[in-house]
Amino acid sequence: MSVLVTGGTGFVGTHVVAQLASLGERVVALSAEGELDEAARDFLGQALAKVTCVRADVLDLGTLREVMENHVVDRVIHGAAVTAIGDLESEAARSAALVNVGGTATVLEAARLAGVTRFIHLSSASVYGATDPAVPLEETAPLAPSGIYGITKRAGEEVVRRYFELFGISGVILRLSAPYGPLERPNPLRTVMSPVFDWCRAALDGDEVELADDLERDLTYVADTARCIVLALRKRHLKYPVYNASFGENLRFSDILTALARVRPGFRFRWKEGGSLSPFFRASLRGPLSMKRAREELGFEPRYDIGRGLGRYLEWLEHHPL
Repeated sequence: MSVLVTGGTGFVGTHVVAQLASLGERVVALSAEGELDEAARDFLGQALAKVTCVRADVLDLGTLREVMENHVVDRVIHGAAVTAIGDLESEAARSAALVNVGGTATVLEAARLAGVTRFIHLSSASVYGATDPAVPLEETAPLAPSGIYGITKRAGEEVVRRYFELFGISGVILRLSAPYGPLERPNPLRTVMSPVFDWCRAALDGDEVELADDLERDLTYVADTARCIVLALRKRHLKYPVYNASFGENLRFSDILTALARVRPGFRFRWKEGGSLSPFFRASLRGPLSMKRAREELGFEPRYDIGRGLGRYLEWLEHHPL
């Protein structure tokens, strides 16, 4: 038996694949690229022996069924998505709708026909839309996404919920919030980087960062994100249909940069008057995700605070120059 991870060669997907393989699971990493790059293979190390990479389109039902049959897939983690945010939204609106909604339905149908025993759908905190940053978001909070990415992720959730109801599929939806850390770097399929990537690169290059807007976000070290996903996959009984998966606390950009200065002595940042909102977080200020469900039901507790997470990310970036 094996676990299929769609988007398995991407940023979060590779971390999920690595953790599963390190636990002895046989993993099929399915993606449009069909292979892990050198940095990802190095990251997996000996766990790579447990991983099979497959190139496939999540809209291709026939190929998905063939992959599941050939590799005896009994569990699925669906993470493949088009992250149409910021300046990319207008360029990728159609592909986001096709992949994030149509691709989700296609993977669900293949999983149903294969008789999978567990389906984990990776959604996003963007489904909550803009909210009061001071108020934590429970999973029962209203959903009001504005951008195409959040809209398609919400639509994908509705398709997942209905498939679960219609066909009795055992599974959950996990809402992820702003993962950062090793393996986040530019590549042909990931052109929009988080501010954390830009700041860490500046710290390593000796550049000063100009901070125009002291926004805030619930950042999550990617290894914690992956661990929450794996816990949900392996939990025998799941009480709720949706779980948040994040650190559970908003941090101001200035606090993140201050932490970066502590772990990278000599790093500097300064305020710049008259700036505009960062494109990555445009119109998306929101409260931190409540982690009560994940703590109580999945046994999840984040292991990386911002200082430790930044330190590990800087170490990885130093050994993997772009």
